[in-house]
Amino acid sequence: MAFKDLHKLKKVVVIEKEFIKAQHLVVGKDIFALSIYKALQEKYGKDQVRLLSEDTILKSDLLPKGPSTVRGESNQKIIQELYPQAAGEIGASVALFYKDMTWKSFGGRSKPEALKFNEEFFTTTRFNVDAEAIFPELANAEEFVSVLNSEAYQVRLKSIHRSGEGFKVECLNGTEFECEKLYFGQSPYQYLEFYSNKNELSDVFIEFCESTKTPSALFVKFIFEKPITDIKETLFIPLSYTHDWGHFVGEFNTLANGEQEIEFIHFLDEDQSSEEDISRVIRLLKKNMEKIFDKFSKTKVREYIVLEQEIGCLKIDNDLFTRSLNEGKNEAKNLFLLGINAPIVDAQCVGASFEYSKNEVDILARALLVHSILLKKI
Repeated sequence: MAFKDLHKLKKVVVIEKEFIKAQHLVVGKDIFALSIYKALQEKYGKDQVRLLSEDTILKSDLLPKGPSTVRGESNQKIIQELYPQAAGEIGASVALFYKDMTWKSFGGRSKPEALKFNEEFFTTTRFNVDAEAIFPELANAEEFVSVLNSEAYQVRLKSIHRSGEGFKVECLNGTEFECEKLYFGQSPYQYLEFYSNKNELSDVFIEFCESTKTPSALFVKFIFEKPITDIKETLFIPLSYTHDWGHFVGEFNTLANGEQEIEFIHFLDEDQSSEEDISRVIRLLKKNMEKIFDKFSKTKVREYIVLEQEIGCLKIDNDLFTRSLNEGKNEAKNLFLLGINAPIVDAQCVGASFEYSKNEVDILARALLVHSILLKKI
């Protein structure tokens, strides 16, 4: 697969620039941004709500990729409290790593190769979630995505400015949006990158946004015509036994049609994301899969490869964001941060009957908590 395919490059389309004024502007294309967009339309009407997706919305954009991101007690409690209808079974308790030609359990006598970036997160027990029970739109995702693509502005964002108590959002083709309320579905770090006049922002707000920067990640999915293993645990396959190159982390799942899939995540160093580097790690993964699973090379398989520049951040300082609200320059007025890296403030937790540490709420559970609170405010 050519490296350009990893970036999901689209055919260049010339789009006439426009000036669009609306009460609400949603930026993003995951299920959390899109669900908020539809809820706003239902409340305020289509004329007052716009969606800026930047490029074509794909089914694969809707939910976080890779192995399950609901892990740890705090994340489980939030799912069980907010969406009991979606709470599934707890997965296999101990993740496995491959060493000395066999699978070994974390916590045993054998030690894995050095874990990099967020890999340790995936060693803990996973909690299965039925996303369709939360977002019914996912049951007919193709139609859902088709409708949204017909409504979305698929032009690249250039900059964000304050305009009174609202915002002006400028796109690369010259299109400008003016809105009273901005719902930003990318990370706070990306919001900071796009914000044009950083002198308007407080130091503590900037510090918070910068803290949500993440490494990029390579996702590789294999879909097998029939199962090649009955392993259910989260698996760690090292790239090397002599270098600290990290692992491919994945989980096998059986699909309704009898096929089996596994989607791996691999965290990339900033200086190791060239075409040559990407090709090398994919070759290493396939080589290891052939060695570990006898049926890998004998079973018909489809593969999908995506490079993501932004993934879930595990060190979000919610208290730092709260400080920015109390001590800052009102830079968060009419700004709603969405998705897997959105901050959680104390006011969002009022009325929750469970106890948890909001600084231990990660990725999918974090996005769902923020999403559920915002839906009540719309």
